[in-house]
Amino acid sequence: MDVDAEDTGARHLLPKRKVQQLVDQIDPKERLEPEVEEMLLEIADEFISSVASFACLLAKHRKSDTLEVKDLQLHLERNWNIRIPGFASDEIRSVRKPVVSASHQQKLAAITQAKSNKAMASGQSN
Repeated sequence: MDVDAEDTGARHLLPKRKVQQLVDQIDPKERLEPEVEEMLLEIADEFISSVASFACLLAKHRKSDTLEVKDLQLHLERNWNIRIPGFASDEIRSVRKPVVSASHQQKLAAITQAKSNKAMASGQSN
């Protein structure tokens, strides 16, 4: 990589034309100022770098030296609420079922019993 290009920030993971293509999809007549375009490219670079780094940590946590789609997917879904079409996984969307303790179940049963006793008592008094 050219040092001068790096100093001026001309090198990005996404080319400037991709940003303009995205803007064109929203409004073909709209043009971004160079500073805005540069800022969007920097944000995109930081996002990609952050996601890749965290996904690598997840792969390392799995004791793997291979980055897999599920590593990226897990990070994007859990931390950014981004779901990638075509890569949805039930494995990632598993939801923990709450564990109800025995004492809580006893309290619920007592409440239910009290309600039914009250209903029976009010039914007999009519």
